[in-house]
Formats: sequence, structure tokens, C-alpha cells
Amino acid sequence: MTTVTDTLVIGGGSAGLFAALRAAAHGSVIVLEAGRDGGDPPPHWALYEYALPDAYYHRYTDLASGQVMPQGRGLGGGSTVNSAAALRGQPWCYDSWGVPGWGWDDVLPALNAIESDQQFGGRPYHGDAGLIPITRLAPGPLDEAVFAWCDAAGYPAIADHNEPGALGHAVWTTNRRDGGRWGTWAGVAPAARAAGAEIRPDTTATRLIFDGTRCTGAEATSAGETEVITAGRVIVCAGAYGTPELLLRSGVGPRDVLGALGVAPVSVLAGVGANVMDHPWCLLNVDVRDAGMIEARPVSGALLRYELDDPAAGHVEAEIFPWQLRPYDLTSPPTTIAFTAALMAPRSRGSFTLTPDGRELRVGLLTDDADAAHMVTIVRETAAMIDGLAKDGVVTVPDGAWWQAGEDAELTAACRRVVGTYNHHSGTCRMGDPGAADTVVAPDLSVLGTTGLYVADSSVLPVIPRANTNLISMAIGYRAPSLAI
Repeated sequence: MTTVTDTLVIGGGSAGLFAALRAAAHGSVIVLEAGRDGGDPPPHWALYEYALPDAYYHRYTDLASGQVMPQGRGLGGGSTVNSAAALRGQPWCYDSWGVPGWGWDDVLPALNAIESDQQFGGRPYHGDAGLIPITRLAPGPLDEAVFAWCDAAGYPAIADHNEPGALGHAVWTTNRRDGGRWGTWAGVAPAARAAGAEIRPDTTATRLIFDGTRCTGAEATSAGETEVITAGRVIVCAGAYGTPELLLRSGVGPRDVLGALGVAPVSVLAGVGANVMDHPWCLLNVDVRDAGMIEARPVSGALLRYELDDPAAGHVEAEIFPWQLRPYDLTSPPTTIAFTAALMAPRSRGSFTLTPDGRELRVGLLTDDADAAHMVTIVRETAAMIDGLAKDGVVTVPDGAWWQAGEDAELTAACRRVVGTYNHHSGTCRMGDPGAADTVVAPDLSVLGTTGLYVADSSVLPVIPRANTNLISMAIGYRAPSLAI
């Protein structure tokens, strides 16, 4: 069976649904989403719950640590399963890329267009008419205690974490409506369908189809049936691991990898699967004396963002924030909270590839010594916050807490032992100078050495922004059709 469309979008997540909506203004669109569509409007769990069924995740395992790295699987992708954090990063994040058309002034219009900011929509660096509602929730008692500590420690109070250049403490900026997570499933899918896009859930793209170096469509499977979809252009939005996997299976990637897989090369690109980036975090788990202090605002509460005093390293940004474990682990006591110590400007890089035996992922968290040193500094500041709250009778600290190591070398080893991740997977199909050896995608999002094939998701990020990657993924998807059509 063969179907014809003007634009084929592979992946119905944060980027893919925006790409489909925008492409629908230029002709027919089909979206292939490997995961489920739970209906319109989304069910209660998709808006308010965090411990979600396994069916709503792709799961990748880091070979070094054994940790499972989930990616959203289903309509809305990561925006359906995440904590609805809605940060953009700083202007210098984008300006530092040096990619024509992707500096801050180029990206800001798309960031504004996708959002409807409930508090600051009238400001020039915010939007007020987009499909993704942005808001800030009222702080709970624990958040107020954190803010008081921040004030005493000399960190400024700010109103909006998404104001360009803002650093300090405030509640999280979050994409929610009536308290519920409002991602692209809730906010964009209905508009994409109304514009004429055909969204096909439970449908997996197994390989791209080429006529020479021109991508003419994809082969897809659903309910045991195989179909060929022919398209004028193909926009791959399958995520930081799904996208390079599809490219490799289709003949786009490093020559040695393709040879080992027995796949004929279409475009030999060494950078496919390289440059894996993520934001590392270490969790410092304590208990609040009164569960009511955190239950009033279990997530999306207080957030401190600041820069480390390391001028030689540039803008080394950190995040510290508390959250209740119970919404994510229903067996956790209601009093247990995690204070996150996070490095938002990591230098460490990893890799993703395919072998005849399967996937190989190495995330590489804290493999760079500078990252490890910076994490030690952030953990010590987080510990100082916890000690201050303990002194005030807000929290209790477990005996022998891992972060109480005295020497830097001991704490460095401890950080490397417990380090985890935000799951902000990115960078595996790096956008950049077409003449650079590791570039996969040109500034117009086209895949080098091919025609008719584009990538639009977090895999194209040259350097990960100092922020959660959901909004920039949406903005990339939003921009893709204007660059590809």
C-alpha cells in the first residue's frame, strides 16, 4: 500500500506537532507517531499525573551507568510525560552557537509565537496568543522557606525566570492550564487536525526511502501492516535517540557504522549519533517535618538559578530546587523531598549508535573533569541550603548523607557515583557549518548530502541551552516548515 502526501512528519511530540500544524498551511500532512493517542481532550493522568505507564516511554539504557533514559512515547512526546518545566535559556545560549539564523534574535519570535504567557504576555520578550499557556504557580510553605534562605544568602528575587538575562530565585515557569500539564497533545494536536494534518498514532517509521540522495518518503508499520508513504519532504522529529536511529537504519551516518549494519550509504555523516548532551543533576534527599509544607506545591515550586564564579569558563549556570518524590514514585513517603543540584552548562559529551546487536548509548555525565568540579560546587551550595532549612526546623537530614563528604576528591567521587539526568537528551544530529566534520544538519534543518530530508527536534542542538529543552524543541518544530517549504 502506498500513500502520497506533501509533508511527512515522523514523530508527534513537542516538535513534531508544531511542525505538522505549520506545514498544514502549505498542503497535505501526515504525522507518524509510534505511541498512543489517548483522546481529545487528554485524560486526567496526562494532565495531572507523573508516574505514568511504561507504554508512554521509549527506554534507552546508558551503558556506563546502567541507568534507563526515558523519552516520551505517544502524542505530545516529552511534553506529555515531563514536569511541565518551561524555561528558555539565556540569549547567550543561542548567540554562542554561531549558526546563521539561530541567534537569540532569530529564535525569540518562535519562542514568543508558541506561548501565551499568563503574567507577562504583553512584554516584548513574551507572547500572548500562542497555543502553549505559560504561567507561574503560587508558592507553597516550603518554597517560601527556600526563598527566605536565598534572600539571606544574597541571591536576588526575580519575577520571571524567562526574562532575558534573569538570574535569581522565583517559582518555576511552567506550561500548565488549570494546574494541569499542557503540552502539544493538549495544546497543538487539536489545532493541527483542524488545519488538515492527519495524525496516525501507533505507527512506526522503520526506514526512510531514497531515490539516489533524494528522500521520497518512509516505510511505516502499524498493527502488523507495512505501508510506504511518499512525500514531497520528510521532517524527522523522533527525538535525540529516535532520530539518529532512523537515519542510521536508512543509510545516513558514519561509514563504519553503516557498514557494520549492512546498510548501503546514502550520505556519510560522521556526526550522526555523536555529541550526546544532557544536564546532569545530583539529588540530595531529605524529609520535611510537616508533609503539608510540600504537598501544597509538590512540583513547579521554588527554583534558584545562578552562575558559578568561574569567569574563565564563561556562563556556568546552576539550578537548585526542591520537589516531592511521591508524584513520581507512589511508594515514597509524602515527607520525602529531593533537592536537585544541577549543572546547566555541561562540557561532557557522549554518543549513541547502532550495532548489529542493538543500541549503544553512552551519555557521559560528568566525564569532563571541569563538570565534576562544578557539580561539587553546586552540591556544596545545595547542602548549605539544606543545612539552613534544617536549622530552621523545616527539614531533617539523614545520618551519613552522601553529600557530607569533606574533601573535594571524596565528594567528586560521590557525585560521579550518584549523578543522574534531567533527560534533556540532545545534540545527536548537530546543526552547524556544513563544512564541519561533525555537522549533520544545515542551518535550514536539511540533512547534509540529501534533499527533501529535514530534522527538527532537540537532536539538532549544537550546544544544549541552559534550560529545559521542551520549549526550544517546540520552537524548532515551529520554525521547520518555514525553512523546509
